[in-house]
Amino acid sequence: MKILSAQDIRSLEQQTEIKQQLSEAALMERAGRLLFGELQNVFGECRCKAEILCGFGNNGGDGLVLGRLLHEAGHEVTIYLVEHDHYSNDNLINQKRLRESGVEIVNINKDSILAFSEKSIILDALFGYGLSRLLDESWTPLIQQINSANNRIFAIDIPSGLLADEHTPPDAPVVKAERTYTLAFVKLALLLPAYGAFVGDFVLLDIGLDQDALHEIDTKNYYSTLDDVKKMAKPLGKFSHKGTFGHAVIAGGSYGSIGAVVLASRAALKTGCGLVSSYVPQCGYQIMQSTVPEALVKTDSADRVISNFAPELLQARSIAVGMGLGRAQQSQEALHQFLKDLDKLDHPPKLLLDADALNILSLHKEWLNLLPSFSILTPHPKELQRLIGEWENDFDKLQKASAWSAKYQQILVIKGANTVIIFPDGQLHFNSTGNPGMATAGAGDVLSGIIGSLLAQGYAPKDAAILGVFLHGLAGDCAAKTIHQKSITASDLIEHLSDAWRYLLS
Repeated sequence: MKILSAQDIRSLEQQTEIKQQLSEAALMERAGRLLFGELQNVFGECRCKAEILCGFGNNGGDGLVLGRLLHEAGHEVTIYLVEHDHYSNDNLINQKRLRESGVEIVNINKDSILAFSEKSIILDALFGYGLSRLLDESWTPLIQQINSANNRIFAIDIPSGLLADEHTPPDAPVVKAERTYTLAFVKLALLLPAYGAFVGDFVLLDIGLDQDALHEIDTKNYYSTLDDVKKMAKPLGKFSHKGTFGHAVIAGGSYGSIGAVVLASRAALKTGCGLVSSYVPQCGYQIMQSTVPEALVKTDSADRVISNFAPELLQARSIAVGMGLGRAQQSQEALHQFLKDLDKLDHPPKLLLDADALNILSLHKEWLNLLPSFSILTPHPKELQRLIGEWENDFDKLQKASAWSAKYQQILVIKGANTVIIFPDGQLHFNSTGNPGMATAGAGDVLSGIIGSLLAQGYAPKDAAILGVFLHGLAGDCAAKTIHQKSITASDLIEHLSDAWRYLLS
């Protein structure tokens, strides 16, 4: 799914109105009815009270439509409308419809004192995605009143005050929503960690914009959905055998950190590659043999750390390196030699680098030039910072990471909520699966095993990264159906990979 800029969304809305012979007010009515349906799911059979804050533009118009529909369904509705010299035409149309339905409109301004009912739901429809500049400090008192209320707060389209395509400073007046009902497309700001406290959970509502016109709009930003990823997943063939699904090597571990290789190896097998070889120091031999009997185990000559990557590892289709590796001098030298050996090959195995492999590279950045093009690096934020340097905000982080990816021709998988995958051509793919319960030790090792397995199965690096991240998050969502998020472990993710595959290959 494309992520569009505010300007592109507005253009697409206008083209939709022309091609579908809709008035702007009719498109607003469509959005309002979708919002109404979502809130009916929240209210259930109860008669509830909604207090809707409406601005003077089309976002306020969406709120007015919603208010009328809630009133007609028997809910108690209060509309607060910001006073303004110039309302949008469709806002005025819906003001008139609302008054005709018998709902009172209370005019407010920036200095108004609001008294919200104790058990009402507050709906924020002050400003939508079209906000082109930060709200000035004169809006702070009104926004603070909303945020300090002891009510559930839902935002319509985007929390008011949050810019869709640019950085919003942390001290800017922005509504803090528990949930955001975003219309038509996911806005880029909704996906970035810095704004999570304002956005809460978000729900995407499809308002039926014209698909032919959408196809003509270019973007480098995407949001991976189930429908997108299903197209990538390869079904099993009747006459397949284990050689069909490739050989993956999982290399890493050190004394006390063999579990990282256990998790990655188990995840690689559960993801479906035909053969997994685990490469560990000698201290990990018995652990691997007893915990992952389906994997082959090869050991380094050293007991506690990896001191040399065996040449035969280069014969595999994919190699995932770094989980639990540590940063001992021997391991650093071994990684350097391994990269030099890879650099000599005309057709090297597909490579994934994680954890301490990334930390070692950040200490020796000249080694980055030895990486095969389109290797996959899977840093968490601190590991990313060591690689690319510090950033000022999340938009700056994406720009710097994109520049790094283009410079070195590598794929970055920046782990976290809405994990973003950055490609050398400048494309950004944000992930739609996963939950906070996955923020647990070993979850990154599982992800490395999944992507390494997909590489071994013959997926192109780009598809392996997108599919692997989606599958990882989907396994977490499957786990959360039977396990409380606080109790999810990395092993639970592995055990639910089968359920995730059922969604993709049903």
